[in-house]
Amino acid sequence: MTFGKKSGVFSSLVTGTDTITHGARRAASRRQCERWSSSRASVRRTKPAIEPYHALSLLLPPYQIMLEPKATWLVAPPLHNSSCSHPRYAASVAAGWWTAPPSVVDAVQALFILMLSVGILAANVLLIFVINSRRYAKYIHAQPRYLLTSLACNDLAIGLLVTPFAFLPTLLHCWPYGEMICQIQALLRGALSQQSAVILICMAIDRYMCMLHPVSYHKHSSKKGCVAIMSLTWVTALTLFAVMVLPRRHGGFYFNGDGLHACEPFFPRPSLRILASCLFYFPTTMVLMYCYGSAFHVNKLRLKRVVCAAIAVPDPLGGSAVEKLVAQERRLSTAASRTMAAMSLSFIVMVTPWSIQEVVAACTGSKVPPFMDFLVTWVALSNSFWNPFLYWLLNTNFRRISKELLLTKLLCRRSAAATPRRTHCCSSLAQVPAVAGATLRAGGGDAEGISEKYWGEILERTVSSNSLQALQRIYGRSSAHDARLFPSPLCAAQMTEI
Repeated sequence: MTFGKKSGVFSSLVTGTDTITHGARRAASRRQCERWSSSRASVRRTKPAIEPYHALSLLLPPYQIMLEPKATWLVAPPLHNSSCSHPRYAASVAAGWWTAPPSVVDAVQALFILMLSVGILAANVLLIFVINSRRYAKYIHAQPRYLLTSLACNDLAIGLLVTPFAFLPTLLHCWPYGEMICQIQALLRGALSQQSAVILICMAIDRYMCMLHPVSYHKHSSKKGCVAIMSLTWVTALTLFAVMVLPRRHGGFYFNGDGLHACEPFFPRPSLRILASCLFYFPTTMVLMYCYGSAFHVNKLRLKRVVCAAIAVPDPLGGSAVEKLVAQERRLSTAASRTMAAMSLSFIVMVTPWSIQEVVAACTGSKVPPFMDFLVTWVALSNSFWNPFLYWLLNTNFRRISKELLLTKLLCRRSAAATPRRTHCCSSLAQVPAVAGATLRAGGGDAEGISEKYWGEILERTVSSNSLQALQRIYGRSSAHDARLFPSPLCAAQMTEI
């Protein structure tokens, strides 16, 4: 019994000890949980919220975190800081910049901007005036004329609404025109530059179709279609850049005081800046190179065939007259295509440095030196002057007619072409193109797609003075042909004597 009591007491003591031990453990764990919860509460009070990226890092592995970086949107700098009404510029502007003359670099840059603006305006006004005159209408078809007119109007808008506004900011180093004009100019700066590239693409496609598929080109080309396409591209370019420039939350505009010295669109992310530069440069370059390269290659092979055919048929009237006229039309198309290809090459050369600068600056995040930025930007804008200059340089008829129009319209002088000439009695040979035109219309065949109103003009350019003498010798032997070609008795008698 004693042992039992002792064992019971011992067992009860052991049980009580175990009970006390378990209770102490529970209390210690409770106190530890309270300390841990209090520390978490203090962390919550000091750190109000966990960023989504860090919260995501608690759930996703590292390789998935790298695929979802945090998006950063830049905000356009306020125009007020660059405005001439700002206190740091107001005193100098009120006193006048002539009290503190600009530096030599600023004066040279301002003079270059002024001369380029005047050159763009004069050259493009001349181009629009000449190619739409009656004298030049027979040397160019309607569709290329509309495309060139659209390009000249686009360049004229650049010289009128973009480049002149950089003259005063170059001297004052601030924007003096107000926020509304800055916004409009930024919109036009982006839209007009993009529209210039789009028009060059349309010109390249037009020349490609004309030289590789002439029948389909002359059959389906129309004035209304060309005007509709140009209008659509204008509206698209203006709408796209209006969406980018007008809202200030994601995008907007800013004053570029280093390169352009004017306002231009602002891209909130570097990736958008790279995308805009690449879409402006690479599609345009690839389309221009492919269209003109393919057109000139195919045209070279066709000219070889025409030369071989001409050698095989020495008679000036031998062979198919339709094929000769089509070959002559292709030569005229080749001349126009070479001029437009030179304009496209000028665009690529002028715009390439600016595109490279935009991509490199956006990728590296570095700032381009001011002088380099100014040089590259304004070389790209000078393409609006080189387009009409190259057309004047490479087109003989354009130079001649522009000189005549300047002498007659502006200087009120009589050109040498307008002086009366003594006509020969055998000038009735002018009826030959009409007869040939009627024969060609009856022939059909390869002339199906070419408009009939150009046959007389093509034949006048095809038949030279030597060919006229050959016609006189050949048709002078036959009385029937004499009666058709030389209805005047006096002229027929003189041809018989010859």
